[in-house]
Amino acid sequence: MRFGLVGLGWAARGFHEPALKHVPGAELVGGADSSEEQRTAWTKRTGAPAFATVEELLAQVAPDVVVVGTPPASHADLCRRALAGGAHVICEKPFVSTVAEADDVLAAAGAAGRFVSINHQYREKPIFRAVKERIGAPDIGRLVFTQFWQLMDLAPWDEPTPWRAAMPNRTLVEGRGPLVDLLLHLYEEVPEAVYARRSAGLDPDRDADAIHLLTLEFPGSRLAQITIDRLCRAGTRYLELRADCEQASLRASHGGRVLLQAGMKRAERPGIRLAYGLGGSAWIERGPARKTIARNPRKPGVVATGSLFRKIAAALAEAREPPSSGREARDVLRVIEAAYRSAETGERVELSPALSARS
Repeated sequence: MRFGLVGLGWAARGFHEPALKHVPGAELVGGADSSEEQRTAWTKRTGAPAFATVEELLAQVAPDVVVVGTPPASHADLCRRALAGGAHVICEKPFVSTVAEADDVLAAAGAAGRFVSINHQYREKPIFRAVKERIGAPDIGRLVFTQFWQLMDLAPWDEPTPWRAAMPNRTLVEGRGPLVDLLLHLYEEVPEAVYARRSAGLDPDRDADAIHLLTLEFPGSRLAQITIDRLCRAGTRYLELRADCEQASLRASHGGRVLLQAGMKRAERPGIRLAYGLGGSAWIERGPARKTIARNPRKPGVVATGSLFRKIAAALAEAREPPSSGREARDVLRVIEAAYRSAETGERVELSPALSARS
């Protein structure tokens, strides 16, 4: 399968190029970028040709799949242009900015007879995949309640990447969409309702998403919460997960963990315990007992992107809807738009049922 990359910056270098090395039969045939500097560096690095536009890429080297890795504002347009040129699309997250844009892209895909997938690779990181695989197991039981929390000491207006800093009031779209996708992936359906609050901290005049609190109501009286704090001055956590099931809790900590505990604490076993996972770890908890079930490898983002790209390529080769599809990404945008609407009105926002179940 022939792949072309659009956007030859950090996403291409850090994730897409190395990930394609893990896809059997993948051939990197060319790239496109409006920057001559990026094109020159790309050709020197990969040996593949580089073009100024996606149309030139499609006309000259005819990739089967175009991977879009440009800043988010350009995603919808580039996806439509790639689809019009006859290629399937893998789009870097976030997919697009609104549900309306997603509908336009998905309509273009349907008209072209092609598929769109999104690089929501968190679902393929070993620690989160281990949690997902154990939900519903006889010794774990059904999922009841899930919490995600992210604690960062980086206000959205201080982001070092210019396009990120330019959208401090859309951080739930820009960077936290993967959390929503992962949550929907665990529950395998869209929530019935969302209630959300957001804050810029102590500056009431700043329009920014420094703090987000989301409560999601799923069918069957199941609940979930997402807590995002970008103003944390204490110990930070890139992403923590707790999935409470009928017979055990499934935990995951992404971003590295080395913890040495000594002594006695209520609800924990006495003695000394070492917990480690330099790229993140996952474990099962039953009362004070804990069992590690997975650890992330080095460069978990590359490993996860490669795993997802393999599954997408296999689905495309069989002409079936790929995992992490544009349809599923539209569901993520529906939840995010409902969260912003709830935060603005102070009201609980109900969502209509999805057209079909999530995979």
